[in-house]
Amino acid sequence: MVGNSVKSLERKFEALMRLLDRLITVGEEGTPIIVEGKKDFAALQELGVDAPIICVKSSRKPVLDLLKTIKTKKEAVILTDFDRRGAELAKIVASCLEELGVKPNLFYWRELRSLVKRDVKDIEGLASYIEKLKKIVE
Repeated sequence: MVGNSVKSLERKFEALMRLLDRLITVGEEGTPIIVEGKKDFAALQELGVDAPIICVKSSRKPVLDLLKTIKTKKEAVILTDFDRRGAELAKIVASCLEELGVKPNLFYWRELRSLVKRDVKDIEGLASYIEKLKKIVE
């Protein structure tokens, strides 16, 4: 965050809040959100996301078996970490969802990754990052 102007950080904060509001709405509609682990789950809850959340790495089940629980849904949001491994996992999860006839939604992952760039590497760091931005812009 060093070197960014306050105006730039304000725009980033506002964009993150708009995106988060949309994610909250999608979750309230019952769309499942797929994350890597329990800390990611906790971070989303801290941000006010009340949705069916599936942690793919904290389960001992294979990803496809774990995702079979949501095969009746039209789509699922994928929110893996923003690093290389997270991107690889997102591809695997998207492929499994497609196999089950569920549309993988990577919009939020792409938008968040674009907004936080190198400042946040994972979903679990999102809540504290947004809190830091909030303090700076207020």
